[in-house]
Amino acid sequence: MAGEPVITVIGNLGSDPEFRKTPKGISVTSFNVANTPRKNINGTWTEQETTWYRVFVWNADAAGTANALKKGDKVIVQGRFQINTYLTKDGEEKKSLEINSDFVGVIPKYIAEPQNIPIKENEGTDSDFPW
Repeated sequence: MAGEPVITVIGNLGSDPEFRKTPKGISVTSFNVANTPRKNINGTWTEQETTWYRVFVWNADAAGTANALKKGDKVIVQGRFQINTYLTKDGEEKKSLEINSDFVGVIPKYIAEPQNIPIKENEGTDSDFPW
């Protein structure tokens, strides 16, 4: 749908992805992402309220995403944002924040320094690098 705002969210998967096919045979993977912003208040980092997003990955990317991700993974998601209104079993109206993704990437939680690359002390200077 035209006019949907594009959003980028970084957060953690709250559950394992679910892969399925629509009645028309279109592949889709869905999962929840939790984003908890942090704010520095007087030198102390404090977590703010968590916002949950429902993410949908469609077509060719759906199966690979379902196989690559698991609960707890840190991801970056970019896509078209929409708010969906629905009724619960009790008849209560609720809103769901949804992203139809254009891109999903995994952010490694921890990367150790390479162990097999020798590091030479005092070799090179900052001027050796073009940046």
